[in-house]
Amino acid sequence: MNKPDAEFGPLWSVAAAWVDVNNDGLLDLLVINYLKWDAKTEPDCEVFGHRDYCHPKMYKPTPNQLFINNGNGTFRDASVESGLRAQPGKGMGAAVADFNLNGKMDLFVPNDKLVNFFFRNQGNGKFTESGFEAGVSLREDGTFISGMGVDARDLDNDGYPDMVIVALDKETFPIYRNTGKGDFQDVTEPSGMTKLSLPMAGYSPNIADFDNDGWKDIFVSRGHVQGMKSQPRVMVEQPNTVFRNLGGMKFSALTEDAGFTALAPSRHRGSSVGDLNGDGKLDVVVTALSAPAEVWMNNSPDHNHWLELKLQGTKSNRDGIGARIKVVTKRGTQYSQMSTSTGYASSCAGPVHFGMGEDATAELVEIRWPSGIVQQLKNVPADRIVAVKEPQ
Repeated sequence: MNKPDAEFGPLWSVAAAWVDVNNDGLLDLLVINYLKWDAKTEPDCEVFGHRDYCHPKMYKPTPNQLFINNGNGTFRDASVESGLRAQPGKGMGAAVADFNLNGKMDLFVPNDKLVNFFFRNQGNGKFTESGFEAGVSLREDGTFISGMGVDARDLDNDGYPDMVIVALDKETFPIYRNTGKGDFQDVTEPSGMTKLSLPMAGYSPNIADFDNDGWKDIFVSRGHVQGMKSQPRVMVEQPNTVFRNLGGMKFSALTEDAGFTALAPSRHRGSSVGDLNGDGKLDVVVTALSAPAEVWMNNSPDHNHWLELKLQGTKSNRDGIGARIKVVTKRGTQYSQMSTSTGYASSCAGPVHFGMGEDATAELVEIRWPSGIVQQLKNVPADRIVAVKEPQ
């Protein structure tokens, strides 16, 4: 929790993201705040005859914050001048990406039982909220959902970052396809996600290629917000699920087949991915309430190739956060970006991962650094981590 705000009081922060909002090579800090909560004024709420978590409508929204890096080890609060403070919400996560490929990092914030926020980067550290214009403020039918975590990556290999939000049971996990024209299309129903996710409650999504076939999948940590006393009327403890990308924005749900029922279900929360044992397959770490953290090692077949790019910025920020990457192989082209922001109250650090299927060589790797520099590598062998330093 942050120090008390002069207007809103104590701020309950649930997520943060590093982002270079003004492309000056210095990482700025975005902080996502949930709602105004104080133990002294906490209301008594009953669910199924017992005290439990209150509905978000019982609390006032709070604004998100942006702290600009001064370059001397200090930050200044730019929440007001950026436009973020003008939009109080009940944020549960953040997706940071250059959604319209104009070289400026935009921000998406899912809200709990409120409209979602889509902040377009206007340059010079200024943002404009345009969720309705972008088509992401609400689910397609106009219903409020319990927006939890979010992730943004290119799911259909067209070069534009798409988004997936997770929510509670009967609310679905909405998928927004980036049209490349400045807005998004809700493809939750045609993708199969509506039917697959309707009985599920999720917290943290991670978009990543878990079987290295060249199509990014969606992992979701699952568990309900209600306390244990709500069982069995509500499925509070749940197993995790990975939604396999079948191509063409179609998905299948793998829970038992993925091995997630090998452990007892739990109230899962945060999640992060990375290749923990260096075998080229992305593993998953998940947290849970009142339970040990889980480490899920990826045992997918080894016949598909992979490539990871470890970026080092020079003119851009050190980790290359915000860099856009294109990988071209004989089977096609895919895209991703360097970002540590993912899921719910989580972060993923490490190289940018690409599955390459049967292709053992990337004919072209193109990196568009936040500085504007474009760097190309040709005929890059697969099945390795390639360190790439931004040219001076």
